Amino acid sequence: MKKYLPLACAPLCLAALSGCSILQPPDVGPQDNIVVSSSEPPAFEVKDVDAHEVTSNLAAPVKDEGLNVEFELQGLYSGGGGTVLTVKIHNLNEAPMPVDALPEPTLERADGNGGWAKINSLPYDKESAPDVEPPGLDHPLGAGASVNLQYRFDVTPGNLWNARLHIGNVTWVGDLNL
Repeated sequence: MKKYLPLACAPLCLAALSGCSILQPPDVGPQDNIVVSSSEPPAFEVKDVDAHEVTSNLAAPVKDEGLNVEFELQGLYSGGGGTVLTVKIHNLNEAPMPVDALPEPTLERADGNGGWAKINSLPYDKESAPDVEPPGLDHPLGAGASVNLQYRFDVTPGNLWNARLHIGNVTWVGDLNL
């Protein structure tokens, strides 16, 4: 006994078979005009510029032209056996800022004789200061990203009424007790 496909199935089979030819790309020959390129992400650049000194409105954001970042002094508090200074940094670059691009800050206070006395930073110790973050950047700071950085110094906040804080190409001079 012979089995035949019903006539109703024939159009469906033809449609399915003809659909296969639609999915095949046309044979156009060799492609000589294809160009493959890779884009390099922009590199972080540090420029050599003069330091910018801030003597009024110490809490206002200030741009560091050399690092192309914006700093904002957030304030200070007594903690971890010293004074913790908090500084917000905002990366204005199109490239991430490497960890080693941001130098350690220096802090000085008036010595009473017309000069400045350097204040030592305190080593980071999670046990003695659990509420204080490790100093500086611990990862590259992404393009357009911001982070608050904390630095701990061996001084009481009351002794920073006439002080200088220097980070990158910015120096704040005056009463750091905001």
